[in-house]
Amino acid sequence: MNAPTRHFLIGLAIRLLLTFLLPILLDDGLLLRGVRYTDIDYDVFTDAAEHVAHGRSPYERHTYRYTPFLAGFLALPQRYHGNSLSIRVWSRKYFGKIFFSIADAICGYIIVMLRRKKRSIRDKQQNLTDARGKSNRQTLSPDFVDALWWLYNPLPINICTRGSAESLVVLLPVLGTVAIAEMRPSESQERKWSSDIIVRACLAGILHGIGIHAKLYPLIYTVSFMAYFSHQQQSISTTRVNSNCFQTGWTHVLSEQMEFLGNCFCCGPSKSTGSNTFPWRHPLRIFILSILWVQRLFLTTSSM
Repeated sequence: MNAPTRHFLIGLAIRLLLTFLLPILLDDGLLLRGVRYTDIDYDVFTDAAEHVAHGRSPYERHTYRYTPFLAGFLALPQRYHGNSLSIRVWSRKYFGKIFFSIADAICGYIIVMLRRKKRSIRDKQQNLTDARGKSNRQTLSPDFVDALWWLYNPLPINICTRGSAESLVVLLPVLGTVAIAEMRPSESQERKWSSDIIVRACLAGILHGIGIHAKLYPLIYTVSFMAYFSHQQQSISTTRVNSNCFQTGWTHVLSEQMEFLGNCFCCGPSKSTGSNTFPWRHPLRIFILSILWVQRLFLTTSSM
């Protein structure tokens, strides 16, 4: 068993343990009376699920303002085992929390795996020496440090075990990002790479749409996805532009536009390093740069 899988199972076990233990100690008053652990929204979810299980609309439950698919999913145990009192009690009290805990642990596992792969690529590029490998053994494991960001973080553990659906809302944009995170262009397989971009764009679009349907805030990632896909698509067929201003056009990729601006009039060279820097202190240049971004994203032809 590799380290990410081990951390995933430990993090999931912690969540499931707290899911069953803390409501007994707090909600049932065994430890502290008057202190409730379960989120009030969880009662809204379960009440709406009961409405769905009986063929009614989830929005008949007052203050239910979430996607109807969430109530429909939480109603599955009651639909198939509606005559069993124990199943109804179990599904109302624990089914949703278990589902949210699993979604939260999967999100943490994805973070650890992406961090591990990025670290592996970086280490190969830097050709690490044995001395650095020895120094890594004397410190905390990098996978453990990555797991601390989410899998062992008390904040997301508390949120998902209380019955909040935020873990699911976070997982959906993460899955959409994973759909495009592993994209690497290959000059020798341009046709295959072009079709792969289309497939990944469709998959990311579906996951992104589901995420926006669950909650509106992932909408802010749309422009970033568009820019990334467009950059990868045009990097196949375009070549590096000449630094001359009059030899550049509007259909170059964003990185080339940045070079164009840097060599011309938008991004001036830094006095300390001599390299091109972003024009933070020049509002007019920032405005021109934003126009180029909008022109590139919405007004140019693309094979997408």
